[in-house]
Amino acid sequence: MEKTIDAVAMTRRIRDAHYERLKGATREERIRFYREQARQLHEQVAREQAKK
Repeated sequence: MEKTIDAVAMTRRIRDAHYERLKGATREERIRFYREQARQLHEQVAREQAKK
């Protein structure tokens, strides 16, 4: 079976990118960042569901 997604590497890339983006951020900035990420994901899921 051929592996098409390396989930561990993908998770590490995301984690490292978030660390770099947030390393000097305040608690409030971190919360705002993750809330915005969640909002965007919810919108994307809603768009995908609307296509069906």
